[in-house]
Amino acid sequence: MIINPIDRAIHASKSNDLKTWLATISHQVDIPINVLTELKAYINNNQINQQISKVFQLLIMNEKGYITYIDEGFCCHLGYQIDELLHHHYRILHAGVHSEGFYQDMWQTIKNGDVWRGDICTSSKSKGMFWYRACIIPFVVEADGQKSFAVFRTDISDVKRYDKLLIENLDDDYRRVFSHLVNLTFRVQRHNESGFYAFRMFEGKLAHKVLELVNDAEGETVDSVFYNHRDHSIRSHFDQAFEGKEVTFKHRHKTLSLFTMLTPLYENGQVIEVIGSSIDITSLEKAEEKVKELEYYDSLTKLPNRTKFRKDLQHLVETPNIGGFAVLFCDIDRLKYINDTLGETIGDQVIEIISQRVNNKLADYGVLYRYGGDEFSLIIHTDIKIAKQISEQLLSEIKKPIAIQGNEFFVTTSIGASYYQLDAWSSRELINHASISVHYCKINGRNSSFFYSSKMDKIYNDMLLIEVDIRKALQNNEFKLFYQPQIDVLSEKVIGLEALIRWNHPLKGAIPPSTFIPLAEESGLITQIGEWVIREACQQFMIWRVKGYQPLRIAVNVSAIELQRFDFADKVAIIINETEMDPAYLEFEITENSVMQNTEDCIKTMNTLRKMGISLSIDDFGTGYSSFGYLKKFPINYLKIDQSFIRSALTEASSAEIVKAMIQLAHNFDLKVVAEGVEEANILSLLRDHHCDYYQGYFYSKPLPIEQLETTVLCKTTNY
Repeated sequence: MIINPIDRAIHASKSNDLKTWLATISHQVDIPINVLTELKAYINNNQINQQISKVFQLLIMNEKGYITYIDEGFCCHLGYQIDELLHHHYRILHAGVHSEGFYQDMWQTIKNGDVWRGDICTSSKSKGMFWYRACIIPFVVEADGQKSFAVFRTDISDVKRYDKLLIENLDDDYRRVFSHLVNLTFRVQRHNESGFYAFRMFEGKLAHKVLELVNDAEGETVDSVFYNHRDHSIRSHFDQAFEGKEVTFKHRHKTLSLFTMLTPLYENGQVIEVIGSSIDITSLEKAEEKVKELEYYDSLTKLPNRTKFRKDLQHLVETPNIGGFAVLFCDIDRLKYINDTLGETIGDQVIEIISQRVNNKLADYGVLYRYGGDEFSLIIHTDIKIAKQISEQLLSEIKKPIAIQGNEFFVTTSIGASYYQLDAWSSRELINHASISVHYCKINGRNSSFFYSSKMDKIYNDMLLIEVDIRKALQNNEFKLFYQPQIDVLSEKVIGLEALIRWNHPLKGAIPPSTFIPLAEESGLITQIGEWVIREACQQFMIWRVKGYQPLRIAVNVSAIELQRFDFADKVAIIINETEMDPAYLEFEITENSVMQNTEDCIKTMNTLRKMGISLSIDDFGTGYSSFGYLKKFPINYLKIDQSFIRSALTEASSAEIVKAMIQLAHNFDLKVVAEGVEEANILSLLRDHHCDYYQGYFYSKPLPIEQLETTVLCKTTNY
């Protein structure tokens, strides 16, 4: 069937005669005779004598309700262009007046092959209301056997004036209600041939906000807010809705985030329109982004956090052909004591500075995460050789001096690492092995980096067991003090004793301090051990006093953790008061590194101890930072040269020169020098030549228990 000739026949005819007009249509279009018969009967029954072109408006629709022909007069009457109605569903003309039952009865009638007659209210493009008396005549096109329906309409708006006014008022109320809704409501129809979608309604407060954005953008229409024919992801949502599914989706339009629901509207078992409803979720999206930021990013450093690290790591191991990469755990050594002494604000600044330093060194090799507290984690995409080089560079970068609010101190770090496809094949193994490596690093002196090896497993397990045993040892009094004599180089007389802790485990036997002291520091038990050592040494001094032995200065090692505690000096004062120890015979040996970590506060504590009458010495001098500029600020009495220099002084000229320089340096600061680890007469001779003051080592005596010390070293006196 050819549709366009109908329009041409109507407008080409100059006759006002109904019979001539019908004959023209019949000649141009193959319409069955019953169509003409029904049409004549309808016209005669209604006694229409006006001009055909003014009285009748014709459209033809297929059995699915899509308009396949519409005359120009009908379009003009409603304010449409022909292409705005052609191939759209006839529902585009619904005014929302009639019930669904009204249209169901109409379709049932014409699908049964009967003619339907009635009055229909139709909406114009400008949303005006027009009443038509309509006659719908079914017919079959012989060419393809498809059923179609010819709709003849006559405008009876004048007759329905009152109804029209009432409906328009109701429609105004309806739109007024919709305009006050917060959400946006719209209606969508689909073009039957092109598949393009047309939006028929756009109401609600949100509509005004959206329309403002549309008006501000050149070339945009209301349709483009929700539907872009080139955007296949959005198109698929509308396609699904017209397939009968309820669809929800989120999308952005400029500054707005919208959540939209599409609900299909059925007629005669098919979707002929979709109703859409949208809400503004912009503030919700921002809140979700904030929640996501809190979930995956650290608020202090803005680095991705532990949760993000684990998620990213899991994604990496699940990615095919990802290749090798390293996972590093980087613990800031003793950050807790910076927080305790300087406050958490300074501690937070330290964390920020360290994170910046690490990020600068990491460059493009990987990602840095704030794992939590004093710990960072890193994922480095490179081979293991370069990963080890980067870890060493991180150590050097981190331990550079830090100056905050007049405080200058040094911070070190312990780094443990594992390598994917070398020692671990899952995220759990990577994390576990890197964690074991960190702990291994800490018990081996900190300020270093270790990549995981299988031997660490046993060491780590033993370490956990020993930590439990340390707690029991404190309760069961399993620790003992041995004492090593300190000798005057010139007179060969014993001038002091160094108290050294020993542990004879009831089942495991002797456990050296090099094994359990780092574990005690790591677990925080070192403060209890340190307090026990000081108290035990003071009590033993008083016992020897009662026994009548000549008083000797007793040196006690103090860990960096103890020295940096704000209440350390107070606890020492309590012990001295309780034991009645003479502080003039008490000496604290402090490692060089411990005072360099938090210099200013350490100096304050040292000054407090000196005022109490306690002597101070720098232990293991030469193995740490060797900051001579700070050395003159320390309120110390003695400088102890590390045994590594003493033992190699005879075989390495450089070590001999270092020892000589250290002795001269100490004397320039009016300090006495103690050489550790003297085991040979030749070494003692060298020390004498360089005017060293004191020494200790196996050449004179190893550390001795109390009983043996009393019988071989101590001398009784009646003058004390």
